[in-house]
Amino acid sequence: MYFEDLSPYRYYADDNCWYEFADDCEFEKLLNIGWLDSNHSFPVGTIEDTLFKILRDLVCCPPMWINVLHNRIRGQHPCNLCKAYPKIRGNTGRIRYLGCTELMIPSREQKIVFTSPDMILHYIEEHSYLPPVEFLDALRNFDTSQPFDAEESGKNIIERRLGP
Repeated sequence: MYFEDLSPYRYYADDNCWYEFADDCEFEKLLNIGWLDSNHSFPVGTIEDTLFKILRDLVCCPPMWINVLHNRIRGQHPCNLCKAYPKIRGNTGRIRYLGCTELMIPSREQKIVFTSPDMILHYIEEHSYLPPVEFLDALRNFDTSQPFDAEESGKNIIERRLGP
């Protein structure tokens, strides 16, 4: 599934539904990052090793009070670019299979949450995908000393409402 970087998140929306932030939500925007497809071009380049490690560790071996994963599916989705079923090894040696969940990375200063497929790790590492600077800044500023639960935030951030 392809979505342009920094476009509003609409993965589960259809013509009769939209998403809104709950009234008591601290965030203001939910934006797509890294929803790549072989039929669309994407920016390429390299990111700092430290930022890739932060992202990898948030997915593979986060502190107990951090969960960036949400919308898990059963099974594994192959890479839309090379058809591989990738996996990644965290700094603890733990292996995590990719292609089965989404990530939420908050940017508290900007009141934005970036959502991406977990396959973004593979896209960066194997296909030289270069995420937007806004996402990289969110990684750089991610405060791992504060609790964050994407599953819980996902419930609180978005309300699904029927259209008129």
